[in-house]
Amino acid sequence: MGNNNIVEANTAIGNSNGIVVFPTANNNAVRQNLAVGNPPIQQSNSVSTIPAGGGVDIWDQSPAGNNNSFAGNMCLTALNAPCPAFATSVVPRRPGI
Repeated sequence: MGNNNIVEANTAIGNSNGIVVFPTANNNAVRQNLAVGNPPIQQSNSVSTIPAGGGVDIWDQSPAGNNNSFAGNMCLTALNAPCPAFATSVVPRRPGI
C-alpha cells in the first residue's frame, strides 16, 4: 500500500496475507473490511514462519508515526492493527433456546 489511500469495504479471504500496510505507507485509512482465513488453513498448518503460518488477516508494517488508521474491520488475526475478538461459543438463533 502506498500513501493517502482509503481501503474500504473489501473482502480478503484465503490469501497468503490479507491486507498489508507496508513500512513506507503514510496517511492511509483501512476501514470496514472483512479479512479472514489469511493464510488458508492448509498453509497456516504447514508453514512455520514469522508471523506464524506465513501471514495474517491485517498486517501493519509501518512505524507508529505514519498516520495510518484502522476502524471497523472484521478479522481473526492481526499484527500492529486492531482486530475485534469474536465469541468462540455457540450463539443461539433465538434468545432463550
